[in-house]
Amino acid sequence: MMASHALIVGIFAAAVLLVLMGILWISGLLGGRHPNRNKNIPFESGLGANTSTHPRTPVAFYLLAVSFLVFELEAAFLFAWAVAFHTLGWGPIVAGLAFMVILGLGLFYEWRMGGLQWH
Repeated sequence: MMASHALIVGIFAAAVLLVLMGILWISGLLGGRHPNRNKNIPFESGLGANTSTHPRTPVAFYLLAVSFLVFELEAAFLFAWAVAFHTLGWGPIVAGLAFMVILGLGLFYEWRMGGLQWH
């Protein structure tokens, strides 16, 4: 019984590899090769060949990314809390409200410090 399952998996794997090699062979056969100078240079996300590939990223991008992560996780936690809201007792409801108050204060602080301003 076990050998028949292994045989079926082996046949399936061989068929997948055969199809894969066939697709690669047909694309190589039908796809034209037209090399020229512009196609042979490396492509760096639209930057020219003489520009730096590692430009400095402003700190505002990192601050915005961290803020997004914090408030995205808040939404994920609050979604689960809201789904179970009617079955919760008073303890989890008060804890959830305290969580929202703390995050609201964090958002207010970030807004007052200019973390949400784009310069």
